[in-house]
Amino acid sequence: MSVGIRDIAEFGNTPGYWYALAYFSAAALFINTIPKKGRFWLARLIPLWVILEVFMSLTEGKSGITFILVMLCIIGILYLMMQVTIEGDYRKKLYYTIRSFMLGEFVASFGWQIFYFGVVNKKIGDVKLSEIGTMCGIFVLVFVISFFAEERHRKSNVDLEISKNALLGIIVMSIVTYSFSNLSYVVSNTPFTTMYTSELFMIRSSADLMGVLLLYTIHEIMQQTAERIEAETINNMLQLQYNQYQISEKTIDLVNQKYHDLKHQIRLLKSNMDVGIGTEYLDQMMDEIKQYEAQFKTGNRILDTILSAESMKCQTKGIELTCVADGTAVDFMEPMDISALFGNALDNAIDAAEKIGNPEERLIYLNVERQKGFLRIHLENRFTGKIKFKHHLPMTTKADTNIHGYGVKSMKTISEKYNGAIRAEAKDGWFKLYILIPIP
Repeated sequence: MSVGIRDIAEFGNTPGYWYALAYFSAAALFINTIPKKGRFWLARLIPLWVILEVFMSLTEGKSGITFILVMLCIIGILYLMMQVTIEGDYRKKLYYTIRSFMLGEFVASFGWQIFYFGVVNKKIGDVKLSEIGTMCGIFVLVFVISFFAEERHRKSNVDLEISKNALLGIIVMSIVTYSFSNLSYVVSNTPFTTMYTSELFMIRSSADLMGVLLLYTIHEIMQQTAERIEAETINNMLQLQYNQYQISEKTIDLVNQKYHDLKHQIRLLKSNMDVGIGTEYLDQMMDEIKQYEAQFKTGNRILDTILSAESMKCQTKGIELTCVADGTAVDFMEPMDISALFGNALDNAIDAAEKIGNPEERLIYLNVERQKGFLRIHLENRFTGKIKFKHHLPMTTKADTNIHGYGVKSMKTISEKYNGAIRAEAKDGWFKLYILIPIP
Protein backbone atom coordinates (compact mmCIF):
# COMPACT_ATOMS: atom_id res chain seq x y z
CA MET A 1 0.00 0.00 0.00
CA SER A 2 1.52 3.35 -1.04
CA VAL A 3 0.83 6.68 0.64
CA GLY A 4 -0.12 9.92 -1.05
CA ILE A 5 0.60 13.43 0.20
CA ARG A 6 -3.01 13.93 1.25
CA ASP A 7 -2.83 10.78 3.39
CA ILE A 8 0.25 11.84 5.37
CA ALA A 9 -1.75 13.89 7.92
CA GLU A 10 -3.20 10.73 9.42
CA PHE A 11 0.31 9.76 10.60
CA GLY A 12 0.69 12.92 12.68
CA ASN A 13 -0.17 11.15 15.95
CA THR A 14 1.54 8.12 17.43
CA PRO A 15 -1.00 5.28 17.82
CA GLY A 16 -2.06 4.24 21.29
CA TYR A 17 -0.98 0.63 20.79
CA TRP A 18 2.60 1.82 20.20
CA TYR A 19 2.57 3.63 23.52
CA ALA A 20 0.92 0.72 25.35
CA LEU A 21 3.56 -1.74 24.15
CA ALA A 22 6.36 0.72 24.94
CA TYR A 23 5.07 1.38 28.48
CA PHE A 24 4.66 -2.33 29.15
CA SER A 25 8.14 -3.16 27.83
CA ALA A 26 9.73 -0.37 29.88
CA ALA A 27 7.94 -1.53 33.03
CA ALA A 28 9.09 -5.12 32.48
CA LEU A 29 12.66 -3.90 31.94
CA PHE A 30 12.80 -2.04 35.26
CA ILE A 31 10.93 -4.71 37.21
CA ASN A 32 13.62 -7.16 36.11
CA THR A 33 16.26 -5.08 37.95
CA ILE A 34 14.67 -5.07 41.43
CA PRO A 35 13.44 -7.65 44.01
CA LYS A 36 10.13 -9.14 42.94
CA LYS A 37 7.17 -10.79 44.64
CA GLY A 38 7.71 -14.45 43.87
CA ARG A 39 8.11 -16.15 40.53
CA PHE A 40 6.18 -15.75 37.26
CA TRP A 41 6.07 -11.99 37.67
CA LEU A 42 5.81 -11.46 33.92
CA ALA A 43 2.59 -13.46 33.79
CA ARG A 44 1.02 -11.09 36.32
CA LEU A 45 1.75 -8.17 34.01
CA ILE A 46 0.00 -9.59 30.93
CA PRO A 47 -3.61 -8.79 32.04
CA LEU A 48 -2.59 -5.21 32.89
CA TRP A 49 -0.88 -4.88 29.52
CA VAL A 50 -4.10 -6.00 27.78
CA ILE A 51 -6.06 -3.44 29.80
CA LEU A 52 -3.53 -0.77 28.85
CA GLU A 53 -3.75 -1.64 25.14
CA VAL A 54 -7.56 -1.51 25.16
CA PHE A 55 -7.68 1.69 27.21
CA MET A 56 -5.19 3.54 25.00
CA SER A 57 -6.95 2.42 21.83
CA LEU A 58 -10.30 3.67 23.13
CA THR A 59 -8.94 7.03 24.36
CA GLU A 60 -6.69 7.80 21.40
CA GLY A 61 -6.82 11.42 20.21
CA LYS A 62 -8.25 12.93 23.42
CA SER A 63 -7.24 16.49 24.31
CA GLY A 64 -7.52 19.11 27.05
CA ILE A 65 -8.63 17.98 30.51
CA THR A 66 -9.62 14.58 29.12
CA PHE A 67 -6.06 14.05 27.90
CA ILE A 68 -4.69 14.81 31.38
CA LEU A 69 -7.12 12.35 32.95
CA VAL A 70 -6.15 9.71 30.38
CA MET A 71 -2.44 10.14 31.19
CA LEU A 72 -3.17 9.86 34.92
CA CYS A 73 -5.02 6.60 34.26
CA ILE A 74 -2.05 5.29 32.25
CA ILE A 75 0.30 6.14 35.11
CA GLY A 76 -2.14 4.40 37.46
CA ILE A 77 -2.00 1.20 35.38
CA LEU A 78 1.79 1.33 35.34
CA TYR A 79 1.76 1.76 39.12
CA LEU A 80 -0.45 -1.33 39.40
CA MET A 81 2.18 -3.24 37.41
CA MET A 82 4.72 -2.27 40.04
CA GLN A 83 2.30 -3.00 42.87
CA VAL A 84 1.69 -6.62 41.82
CA THR A 85 5.30 -7.47 41.03
CA ILE A 86 7.95 -5.67 43.09
CA GLU A 87 8.87 -5.42 46.76
CA GLY A 88 9.12 -2.06 48.48
CA ASP A 89 7.09 0.92 49.62
CA TYR A 90 4.97 3.28 47.54
CA ARG A 91 7.92 5.61 46.88
CA LYS A 92 9.94 2.91 45.15
CA LYS A 93 6.92 1.77 43.11
CA LEU A 94 6.05 5.32 42.07
CA TYR A 95 9.69 6.01 41.21
CA TYR A 96 9.89 3.05 38.84
CA THR A 97 6.45 3.92 37.47
CA ILE A 98 7.82 7.33 36.43
CA ARG A 99 10.95 5.82 34.91
CA SER A 100 8.84 3.31 32.97
CA PHE A 101 6.52 6.06 31.73
CA MET A 102 9.35 8.30 30.53
CA LEU A 103 11.28 5.50 28.82
CA GLY A 104 8.10 4.17 27.16
CA GLU A 105 7.19 7.69 26.06
CA PHE A 106 10.58 8.15 24.39
CA VAL A 107 10.62 4.74 22.68
CA ALA A 108 7.14 5.17 21.19
CA SER A 109 7.81 8.77 20.13
CA PHE A 110 11.21 8.05 18.60
CA GLY A 111 10.03 4.94 16.80
CA TRP A 112 7.04 6.71 15.28
CA GLN A 113 9.24 9.65 14.27
CA ILE A 114 11.48 7.29 12.26
CA PHE A 115 8.43 5.69 10.67
CA TYR A 116 6.91 9.09 9.84
CA PHE A 117 10.17 10.18 8.22
CA GLY A 118 9.97 7.19 5.92
CA VAL A 119 6.36 7.95 5.04
CA VAL A 120 6.99 11.64 4.25
CA ASN A 121 10.07 10.93 2.16
CA LYS A 122 8.42 7.97 0.39
CA LYS A 123 11.21 5.66 1.52
CA ILE A 124 8.84 2.83 2.31
CA GLY A 125 6.66 0.59 0.25
CA ASP A 126 4.08 -1.36 2.23
CA VAL A 127 3.04 0.96 5.08
CA LYS A 128 1.77 -1.69 7.48
CA LEU A 129 4.77 -3.93 7.00
CA SER A 130 7.09 -0.95 7.41
CA GLU A 131 5.29 0.12 10.58
CA ILE A 132 5.74 -3.33 12.11
CA GLY A 133 9.37 -3.44 11.03
CA THR A 134 10.11 0.03 12.43
CA MET A 135 8.38 -0.79 15.69
CA CYS A 136 10.32 -4.03 16.15
CA GLY A 137 13.63 -2.49 15.12
CA ILE A 138 13.46 0.64 17.27
CA PHE A 139 11.93 -1.10 20.28
CA VAL A 140 14.55 -3.85 20.25
CA LEU A 141 17.40 -1.36 19.75
CA VAL A 142 16.41 1.02 22.55
CA PHE A 143 15.41 -1.66 25.03
CA VAL A 144 18.57 -3.69 24.45
CA ILE A 145 20.65 -0.56 25.10
CA SER A 146 18.53 0.17 28.20
CA PHE A 147 18.91 -3.42 29.40
CA PHE A 148 22.69 -3.26 29.36
CA ALA A 149 22.61 0.22 30.92
CA GLU A 150 20.49 -1.14 33.79
CA GLU A 151 22.42 -4.41 34.13
CA ARG A 152 24.78 -2.99 36.77
CA HIS A 153 21.82 -1.90 38.84
CA ARG A 154 20.28 -5.37 38.59
CA LYS A 155 23.47 -7.02 39.85
CA SER A 156 24.00 -4.52 42.64
CA ASN A 157 23.48 -5.81 46.15
CA VAL A 158 22.22 -2.39 47.26
CA ASP A 159 18.48 -2.10 47.72
CA LEU A 160 17.88 1.51 46.74
CA GLU A 161 15.74 3.57 49.09
CA ILE A 162 13.85 6.54 47.59
CA SER A 163 13.39 9.47 49.95
CA LYS A 164 10.32 11.71 49.84
CA ASN A 165 12.35 14.74 48.77
CA ALA A 166 14.07 12.80 45.98
CA LEU A 167 10.74 11.45 44.75
CA LEU A 168 9.17 14.93 44.78
CA GLY A 169 12.06 16.34 42.74
CA ILE A 170 11.79 13.49 40.23
CA ILE A 171 8.03 14.00 39.86
CA VAL A 172 8.44 17.75 39.23
CA MET A 173 11.25 17.20 36.73
CA SER A 174 9.26 14.54 34.87
CA ILE A 175 6.15 16.74 34.68
CA VAL A 176 8.18 19.65 33.30
CA THR A 177 9.92 17.42 30.75
CA TYR A 178 6.72 15.73 29.61
CA SER A 179 4.85 19.05 29.41
CA PHE A 180 7.59 20.58 27.27
CA SER A 181 7.74 17.56 24.97
CA ASN A 182 4.02 17.79 24.27
CA LEU A 183 3.63 21.58 24.35
CA SER A 184 3.28 21.82 20.58
CA TYR A 185 0.13 19.69 20.77
CA VAL A 186 -1.47 22.41 22.90
CA VAL A 187 -0.09 25.68 21.47
CA SER A 188 1.88 26.34 18.29
CA ASN A 189 2.66 30.05 18.13
CA THR A 190 5.46 30.24 20.75
CA PRO A 191 9.30 30.26 20.57
CA PHE A 192 9.29 26.69 21.98
CA THR A 193 6.68 25.03 19.80
CA THR A 194 5.98 24.37 16.15
CA MET A 195 3.08 23.74 13.79
CA TYR A 196 5.06 21.32 11.62
CA THR A 197 4.68 17.64 12.38
CA SER A 198 8.30 16.63 11.69
CA GLU A 199 9.60 19.39 13.98
CA LEU A 200 7.01 18.48 16.60
CA PHE A 201 8.30 14.90 16.60
CA MET A 202 11.86 16.14 16.89
CA ILE A 203 11.04 18.35 19.91
CA ARG A 204 9.04 15.60 21.56
CA SER A 205 11.66 12.87 21.09
CA SER A 206 14.51 15.15 22.16
CA ALA A 207 12.70 16.27 25.32
CA ASP A 208 11.72 12.69 26.17
CA LEU A 209 15.31 11.53 25.64
CA MET A 210 16.58 14.25 27.96
CA GLY A 211 14.05 13.12 30.55
CA VAL A 212 15.19 9.50 30.26
CA LEU A 213 18.86 10.47 30.53
CA LEU A 214 18.23 12.77 33.50
CA LEU A 215 16.36 10.02 35.34
CA TYR A 216 19.15 7.55 34.57
CA THR A 217 21.77 10.02 35.83
CA ILE A 218 19.80 10.64 39.02
CA HIS A 219 19.46 6.91 39.54
CA GLU A 220 23.18 6.37 38.99
CA ILE A 221 24.04 9.10 41.50
CA MET A 222 21.67 7.63 44.11
CA GLN A 223 23.04 4.13 43.43
CA GLN A 224 26.67 5.21 43.79
CA THR A 225 25.88 7.18 46.95
CA ALA A 226 24.08 4.18 48.48
CA GLU A 227 26.94 1.85 47.53
CA ARG A 228 29.52 4.20 49.05
CA ILE A 229 27.55 4.51 52.28
CA GLU A 230 27.08 0.74 52.40
CA ALA A 231 30.80 0.12 51.84
CA GLU A 232 31.69 2.55 54.64
CA THR A 233 29.12 0.95 56.94
CA ILE A 234 30.45 -2.55 56.24
CA ASN A 235 34.05 -1.44 56.84
CA ASN A 236 33.05 0.17 60.13
CA MET A 237 31.15 -2.96 61.10
CA LEU A 238 34.14 -5.17 60.24
CA GLN A 239 36.38 -3.04 62.45
CA LEU A 240 33.81 -3.13 65.26
CA GLN A 241 33.52 -6.90 65.02
CA TYR A 242 37.28 -7.28 65.06
CA ASN A 243 37.44 -5.13 68.18
CA GLN A 244 34.79 -7.36 69.74
CA TYR A 245 36.86 -10.40 68.76
CA GLN A 246 39.90 -8.94 70.54
CA ILE A 247 37.80 -8.35 73.66
CA SER A 248 36.41 -11.89 73.42
CA GLU A 249 39.91 -13.29 73.07
CA LYS A 250 41.07 -11.60 76.27
CA THR A 251 37.89 -12.63 78.08
CA ILE A 252 38.16 -16.26 77.01
CA ASP A 253 41.84 -16.38 77.94
CA LEU A 254 40.95 -15.05 81.38
CA VAL A 255 38.08 -17.55 81.74
CA ASN A 256 40.36 -20.42 80.74
CA GLN A 257 42.98 -19.33 83.21
CA LYS A 258 40.42 -19.09 86.03
CA TYR A 259 38.93 -22.44 85.00
CA HIS A 260 42.26 -24.19 85.25
CA ASP A 261 42.98 -22.56 88.61
CA LEU A 262 39.59 -23.62 89.97
CA LYS A 263 39.98 -27.11 88.52
CA HIS A 264 43.22 -27.66 90.43
CA GLN A 265 41.76 -26.13 93.59
CA ILE A 266 38.72 -28.41 93.43
CA ARG A 267 40.93 -31.47 92.95
CA LEU A 268 42.99 -30.43 95.95
CA LEU A 269 39.85 -30.06 98.05
CA LYS A 270 38.55 -33.46 96.91
CA SER A 271 41.81 -35.13 97.86
CA ASN A 272 41.43 -33.90 101.43
CA MET A 273 37.76 -34.89 101.80
CA ASP A 274 36.02 -38.17 102.42
CA VAL A 275 33.80 -39.54 99.67
CA GLY A 276 30.24 -38.35 100.17
CA ILE A 277 28.06 -35.31 99.77
CA GLY A 278 31.03 -32.94 99.78
CA THR A 279 32.80 -34.61 96.85
CA GLU A 280 29.54 -34.88 94.90
CA TYR A 281 29.08 -31.14 95.32
CA LEU A 282 32.61 -30.50 94.08
CA ASP A 283 31.97 -32.78 91.07
CA GLN A 284 28.85 -30.75 90.29
CA MET A 285 30.87 -27.53 90.52
CA MET A 286 33.45 -28.99 88.13
CA ASP A 287 30.74 -29.85 85.57
CA GLU A 288 29.17 -26.40 85.83
CA ILE A 289 32.36 -24.45 85.27
CA LYS A 290 33.63 -26.80 82.56
CA GLN A 291 31.16 -25.37 80.06
CA TYR A 292 33.00 -22.03 80.22
CA GLU A 293 36.27 -23.51 79.02
CA ALA A 294 37.12 -22.80 75.38
CA GLN A 295 36.52 -26.23 73.89
CA PHE A 296 37.46 -25.52 70.27
CA LYS A 297 40.97 -26.35 69.07
CA THR A 298 40.73 -26.00 65.29
CA GLY A 299 44.29 -24.97 64.55
CA ASN A 300 43.46 -21.28 64.05
CA ARG A 301 43.42 -19.13 67.18
CA ILE A 302 41.04 -16.54 65.74
CA LEU A 303 38.52 -19.17 64.69
CA ASP A 304 38.88 -20.85 68.09
CA THR A 305 38.01 -17.58 69.82
CA ILE A 306 34.98 -16.91 67.60
CA LEU A 307 33.65 -20.45 68.03
CA SER A 308 34.18 -20.35 71.79
CA ALA A 309 32.40 -17.00 72.15
CA GLU A 310 29.50 -18.12 69.97
CA SER A 311 29.33 -21.44 71.82
CA MET A 312 28.84 -19.58 75.09
CA LYS A 313 25.95 -17.66 73.48
CA CYS A 314 24.41 -20.96 72.39
CA GLN A 315 24.66 -22.39 75.90
CA THR A 316 22.81 -19.42 77.39
CA LYS A 317 20.06 -19.71 74.77
CA GLY A 318 19.67 -23.48 74.90
CA ILE A 319 21.06 -24.03 71.40
CA GLU A 320 23.14 -27.05 70.44
CA LEU A 321 26.15 -26.07 68.30
CA THR A 322 27.96 -28.90 66.54
CA CYS A 323 31.18 -27.94 64.79
CA VAL A 324 33.75 -29.82 62.74
CA ALA A 325 36.39 -27.35 61.60
CA ASP A 326 39.88 -27.40 60.15
CA GLY A 327 41.11 -24.00 61.25
CA THR A 328 44.27 -24.22 59.18
CA ALA A 329 42.09 -23.93 56.06
CA VAL A 330 41.41 -20.26 56.87
CA ASP A 331 45.03 -19.30 57.64
CA PHE A 332 45.30 -17.37 54.37
CA MET A 333 42.53 -14.97 55.41
CA GLU A 334 43.07 -11.75 57.33
CA PRO A 335 42.11 -11.88 61.03
CA MET A 336 39.43 -9.19 60.59
CA ASP A 337 37.82 -11.15 57.75
CA ILE A 338 37.81 -14.42 59.72
CA SER A 339 36.14 -12.80 62.72
CA ALA A 340 33.52 -11.02 60.58
CA LEU A 341 32.74 -13.98 58.31
CA PHE A 342 32.21 -16.58 61.06
CA GLY A 343 30.87 -14.09 63.60
CA ASN A 344 28.10 -12.88 61.27
CA ALA A 345 27.25 -16.38 60.04
CA LEU A 346 26.92 -17.78 63.56
CA ASP A 347 25.12 -14.70 64.94
CA ASN A 348 22.48 -15.01 62.22
CA ALA A 349 22.16 -18.76 62.89
CA ILE A 350 21.77 -18.18 66.63
CA ASP A 351 19.14 -15.45 66.07
CA ALA A 352 17.14 -17.87 63.92
CA ALA A 353 17.58 -20.95 66.12
CA GLU A 354 16.56 -19.25 69.37
CA LYS A 355 13.13 -18.48 67.86
CA ILE A 356 12.38 -22.21 67.64
CA GLY A 357 9.79 -23.12 70.27
CA ASN A 358 11.03 -26.66 70.89
CA PRO A 359 14.45 -26.52 72.63
CA GLU A 360 15.38 -29.90 71.15
CA GLU A 361 15.16 -28.41 67.64
CA ARG A 362 17.48 -25.47 68.32
CA LEU A 363 20.31 -26.90 66.28
CA ILE A 364 23.29 -25.43 64.43
CA TYR A 365 25.85 -27.39 62.40
CA LEU A 366 29.08 -25.87 61.12
CA ASN A 367 31.62 -27.56 58.87
CA VAL A 368 34.90 -25.93 57.77
CA GLU A 369 37.25 -27.94 55.58
CA ARG A 370 39.66 -28.02 52.66
CA GLN A 371 38.24 -29.58 49.54
CA LYS A 372 40.14 -29.82 46.25
CA GLY A 373 42.01 -26.55 46.73
CA PHE A 374 39.02 -24.69 48.15
CA LEU A 375 37.94 -23.52 51.57
CA ARG A 376 34.46 -24.96 52.01
CA ILE A 377 32.20 -23.55 54.73
CA HIS A 378 28.81 -25.15 55.28
CA LEU A 379 26.46 -23.86 57.98
CA GLU A 380 23.00 -25.21 58.75
CA ASN A 381 20.49 -24.09 61.33
CA ARG A 382 16.86 -24.64 62.12
CA PHE A 383 14.51 -21.70 61.59
CA THR A 384 10.87 -20.80 61.70
CA GLY A 385 8.84 -18.50 59.45
CA LYS A 386 9.66 -17.43 55.89
CA ILE A 387 12.89 -16.14 54.40
CA LYS A 388 13.03 -13.92 51.33
CA PHE A 389 16.03 -14.10 49.06
CA LYS A 390 17.80 -11.74 46.68
CA HIS A 391 20.67 -12.97 44.52
CA HIS A 392 20.57 -16.31 46.43
CA LEU A 393 21.12 -14.56 49.78
CA PRO A 394 18.59 -13.91 52.56
CA MET A 395 17.11 -10.46 52.98
CA THR A 396 16.80 -8.99 56.44
CA THR A 397 13.55 -9.64 58.29
CA LYS A 398 14.03 -6.55 60.47
CA ALA A 399 11.66 -3.62 59.96
CA ASP A 400 14.36 -1.02 59.26
CA THR A 401 16.35 -2.23 56.26
CA ASN A 402 18.56 0.86 56.46
CA ILE A 403 20.38 -0.38 59.57
CA HIS A 404 19.95 -4.15 59.25
CA GLY A 405 21.06 -6.73 56.72
CA TYR A 406 24.71 -5.68 56.70
CA GLY A 407 25.85 -9.00 58.19
CA VAL A 408 24.98 -10.89 55.03
CA LYS A 409 26.40 -8.10 52.87
CA SER A 410 29.70 -8.18 54.76
CA MET A 411 29.93 -11.96 54.31
CA LYS A 412 29.35 -11.50 50.58
CA THR A 413 31.98 -8.75 50.45
CA ILE A 414 34.55 -10.93 52.24
CA SER A 415 33.82 -13.95 50.03
CA GLU A 416 34.23 -11.88 46.86
CA LYS A 417 37.41 -10.29 48.25
CA TYR A 418 39.03 -13.75 48.06
CA ASN A 419 37.40 -14.56 44.68
CA GLY A 420 34.91 -16.84 46.37
CA ALA A 421 31.17 -17.32 46.18
CA ILE A 422 28.38 -17.43 48.73
CA ARG A 423 24.81 -18.66 48.45
CA ALA A 424 22.02 -19.81 50.72
CA GLU A 425 18.79 -21.75 50.61
CA ALA A 426 15.91 -22.54 52.93
CA LYS A 427 14.09 -25.86 52.80
CA ASP A 428 12.05 -28.00 55.20
CA GLY A 429 12.79 -25.78 58.19
CA TRP A 430 16.55 -25.74 57.59
CA PHE A 431 18.54 -22.72 56.50
CA LYS A 432 21.75 -23.66 54.69
CA LEU A 433 24.66 -21.36 53.95
CA TYR A 434 27.45 -22.32 51.53
CA ILE A 435 30.73 -20.45 51.08
CA LEU A 436 33.41 -21.61 48.67
CA ILE A 437 36.74 -19.75 48.46
CA PRO A 438 39.85 -20.82 46.51
CA ILE A 439 42.87 -21.36 48.75
CA PRO A 440 45.95 -19.52 47.33
